[in-house]
Amino acid sequence: MDDPIPQSAYEDLVSAAETYRSALVVRLAGEVGLRTAEIPRIRPCDIRDSERVTGAAILSIPASGAKDDADGSSDADGEPDDVKHEPVDREAFVPASVSTELRRYADSAGVASEEPFVDVSPRRVQMLVSETADRAATLSNDPALSSITPRDLRRTFARRLLDRGVDAHVVRETGGWGSMDALDPYLDPLDGEAIVEAVVDSEDGEVTDDGDAVLPRDDTDDPISPPRGAWEPLLDAFAAIPAVTDREALFEAVVERLAAGERWRTAGVVRGATSGTNADVDVVAVAGDGSPEHTGLSTVPNEECAPWQVAIEEREPTVGRIGEDGFVGEETNRSATGSVLAVPVGHRDATYGALCLRRDETEPVTAAERRAVAVLGRCLGWGITAGRWQDLLHSDAVTRVEFRTADTDAFLAGASDALGCRIELESAVTVSESSSRCYLRVSDAGPKALADAVEAAHGVSELRVIETREAGCTVSIRVAGGSLVRTLAEHGATIRDAVAESGEVRVVADLPDGTDVGPIADGLREVYPGVRLVSKESVTRSPHSESTLREGVTERLTDRQWATLSAAYHSGYFDWPRGSTAEEVADAMDVSSPTFHNHLRKAQRALLETLFEDGREQ
Repeated sequence: MDDPIPQSAYEDLVSAAETYRSALVVRLAGEVGLRTAEIPRIRPCDIRDSERVTGAAILSIPASGAKDDADGSSDADGEPDDVKHEPVDREAFVPASVSTELRRYADSAGVASEEPFVDVSPRRVQMLVSETADRAATLSNDPALSSITPRDLRRTFARRLLDRGVDAHVVRETGGWGSMDALDPYLDPLDGEAIVEAVVDSEDGEVTDDGDAVLPRDDTDDPISPPRGAWEPLLDAFAAIPAVTDREALFEAVVERLAAGERWRTAGVVRGATSGTNADVDVVAVAGDGSPEHTGLSTVPNEECAPWQVAIEEREPTVGRIGEDGFVGEETNRSATGSVLAVPVGHRDATYGALCLRRDETEPVTAAERRAVAVLGRCLGWGITAGRWQDLLHSDAVTRVEFRTADTDAFLAGASDALGCRIELESAVTVSESSSRCYLRVSDAGPKALADAVEAAHGVSELRVIETREAGCTVSIRVAGGSLVRTLAEHGATIRDAVAESGEVRVVADLPDGTDVGPIADGLREVYPGVRLVSKESVTRSPHSESTLREGVTERLTDRQWATLSAAYHSGYFDWPRGSTAEEVADAMDVSSPTFHNHLRKAQRALLETLFEDGREQ
């Protein structure tokens, strides 16, 4: 394979691994960049946590023959082997998820500190990748996957790092390539504009379409850390997010902690809907010295575009200027006496408002400050969403809302109209920050017609047929970007129903009882202008206990299915690594392997139906 492995194909490859060990082999090559000869050499003692970056790990890859050189010997001074420093080929970055899985595997499989994770030959490593690739090709019905090799995984590792903007020198060092020339096949040519942007960005810290609207970075400031005096209030503000359980008080706690330091005169959070000739702003919380007009939080004409407006609409951190009489627009001659930094408060597609910080002095806001406060805004948004999910989980009553849209840009609406069919969203699973896999039950249209609709749609791809029926089909599609369902879920809602018919999408969702639906509806309309809030009502939920779930499962299972499920569980069949194989459990039950699998799959299906289908009905 000359091109890097697509993300979805790589995920299929990892998922197809038949054993925990095979999955780790694939991930060590594809996400750490190890060669086949290096994978059998790494041990638990070779991994350590980074001292500078929380959550990151460093892998010291032993040099070839290092273990053999150290075995059974001592140095000239009689120093034992266990304190020797074995030769290290290089050090590599290990993603947090990979290091966690390695340590979990070592614990579950009883791998000692100085024993290799994968105690096989390099040739066997190649075979494990090949076997996993063949299995992935079969399971995903994609023959191209069968040709994936360890070299393809390393090539993909390099290309993804470079595409993320990681310096080529860093990629060469972590991957162990001998020279920069080895990375040339993975580097795309740059045009003049891209070169200029990269050079200017490295010098000035900022490249914008409208330089007058954004203050330049102070070149004398440390580009990595915020200015002196900025760290403590920022850290205090971060600490407030998990500490304050009342969401209404969360905004106040954050702005109070930010304004308590010397860096910012005023801090505030606003919600707003930009419509008409003015931008209507709701100041949710404000702290520090100065009126809302002096913080950039006042109502201003749209043509002057206040920083908080840009932060909400563009979902990007924005810096503006502030004068004696409020916000200083682009076309005014008034002098600026300070600066305002505004960042969106949101979680993925859900935007709850903007966090605004005002500084009196004309000293510009640094790029480091923008990054740090932007992260604070995202964490604050995540905290609000998590709080709503928690309330929804423990609430006896919910606010049930129904939204509708006939926007043909929405795939479900457009496809149902063009094909004259009914499309029901059975489930949606987030596969990355920017895409979801949606499972659809389609009536009155077949896979071929739906495939044509997918091919013609923007942002929709990878249709997979799950089931074909006489009057329809069940399929899954990959949707890039946001969707009405995903945005609602990111506002903390549980989706009850989502159906498209006759060119209109209807989505029913539950929110915690007492939720102010207005800001959520406004936020949806900013992304999807045609969305209408059709109904809102308070609904009481019937209580369900653990015993209720157990009764629901047992009612669906036959005696043989229950016995099979119980035997598999207690035999360690569901453990990882498995305590018993399917053949061993079948032999213990005195049945054939196909019979065991038949009963087990039906039992698992009944269990999952109780969890997913009954949960939707409740």
